[in-house]
Amino acid sequence: MSLTQPGFATPPIAAGGAGELAIDHARIEFIARRDNKKYTAIGDVSFTVAPEEFVSVVGPSGCGKSSLMLAVAGLIPLARGSVRVSGKLVTGPEHDRAMVFQSASLLPWRSVVGNVSYGLELMKVDRAQARQRAHEMIELVGLSGFESNYPHELSGGMQQRVNLARALAADPLVLLMDEPFAALDAQTRELMQDELLRIWTEMKKSVMFVTHQIDEAIFLADRVVVLGRGPATKVVKVVEIPLGRPRPESIKRTPEFVAIVDDIWTTIRGA
Repeated sequence: MSLTQPGFATPPIAAGGAGELAIDHARIEFIARRDNKKYTAIGDVSFTVAPEEFVSVVGPSGCGKSSLMLAVAGLIPLARGSVRVSGKLVTGPEHDRAMVFQSASLLPWRSVVGNVSYGLELMKVDRAQARQRAHEMIELVGLSGFESNYPHELSGGMQQRVNLARALAADPLVLLMDEPFAALDAQTRELMQDELLRIWTEMKKSVMFVTHQIDEAIFLADRVVVLGRGPATKVVKVVEIPLGRPRPESIKRTPEFVAIVDDIWTTIRGA
């Protein structure tokens, strides 16, 4: 299966390396509707995601994880600092980033292949080429045979596979994932974790993955960035994950894995 097609060329690369995500002293502020006052969601956050690296971001509820993700996607502005992808300053949404939200948000009147190809159609990619690319991504996420099905005919896990295929179809350099498995049952969630690692291994994308689940963050990532309690959130710790790949589910029950979970939980509670 070819994953590179004409029309999906990688954007020109500036200093920083293809697919490197660099967040530098990012600050996010907002005006609250309830009192029209300015509040700080993110105070001063800096970290990088190296090319083809998988980095998870965790922290207490309300610490601004999702706000940070939206800023990286270019959907909300920074009050200070910068975000760069491959050395290029992020000033808004671009095709070098794709985001996978907790809700699949599929178009109910479009089939699986229609949903996956939708973004390419908006990019004015030739229809035949867009459909070919969509079929490749559908095969990659394990949904071959469901191309003609509609969202209401799919399980929650299958809908998220379509969501992921749609994000990958435009061949972004950086994949942004905001609690994509939070709405799934425990068994499906673990299955999707395995599937995501398989897909990431094949596609070699840089990934920033936000989650509330500490064990999920560790199982998936090369490094885990721990954010402190808000407001004015900062990075309180970056944990290297010294676990080899591939990682079987059974690794979650090893003393080494449990020790990393305890370390991160202690850091979050202490923050």
